[in-house]
Amino acid sequence: MEAINHSLHFNIGSFKCSVIRDTISPMELEFLFSNTPVDQLQQLLNQYKIQPGKVMDVMCLFIRTPDHNILIDTGWGVSSQPDTGKLVENLQLQKIQPEEIDTIILSHGHPDHIGGITDVKSGLVFPKARYFMCKKAWKYWTSEPDLTQIDKNIAHTMLTAARKNLVPIKNRLSLIDSDTEIIPGVEYINAPGHSPDHGVLVISSGNEQLLYSSDLFHHPLQLARPDLSMALDLMPGQAIKMRTKMIRRVVAANMMVFACHFPFPGIGHIISKGDAFLWQPINN
Repeated sequence: MEAINHSLHFNIGSFKCSVIRDTISPMELEFLFSNTPVDQLQQLLNQYKIQPGKVMDVMCLFIRTPDHNILIDTGWGVSSQPDTGKLVENLQLQKIQPEEIDTIILSHGHPDHIGGITDVKSGLVFPKARYFMCKKAWKYWTSEPDLTQIDKNIAHTMLTAARKNLVPIKNRLSLIDSDTEIIPGVEYINAPGHSPDHGVLVISSGNEQLLYSSDLFHHPLQLARPDLSMALDLMPGQAIKMRTKMIRRVVAANMMVFACHFPFPGIGHIISKGDAFLWQPINN
């Protein structure tokens, strides 16, 4: 595997994949796990020998198959905030032009996953792409979703991003009803919990598989403690069940994982150690 700038290249079978970094944000564990006392968090980090981390990444996955150029999620998009919306710039550094991408799969409707669909003038960043999204996600974000349980400013940001980015792709959008193989080797799996519309993807080619974990996990501590909910999990109980289920599936299949908010490049394995599961990043 080769790391260049803010990208990393690897293969899953015959598929050529690239991690593309979009945004680097400060890691604020106190916000991320605001329902857990700080001293308890520190105790858990010490117990499992996990580094708290200084930054949180937002990364997307580009996949080149024999027939398609696929992008999974689009990052935050360009904004006034520093270090956000570098996806297109970093794609172009790898000589991947927005016009080449023919398929975009959206894991769910949160701003850091859909914000790069449109530019600052509301034009489509990926003009030739066909989009795929969970039907429930479309209905949820284009209606009046109940976001009363989260901070009003965050809720406003979510709704603004959804309306800005989802409405313009209405005529380019294919809606997914259930677990579906979108194209050969790329399967969408409903995984509600973090949000009602949340999904993950399993990428398969030859004898190799990769889980695109979306927001199942935001921090490696959630592998050792799947019961640790993050502040924006809208359905915490369901998120815990789904996280636990997918961790066990990944370990049983010895599947690679791309965790888009883990430290760059977010590629690794989940390993069993004693009574806990831990993150084993690739050596890049």
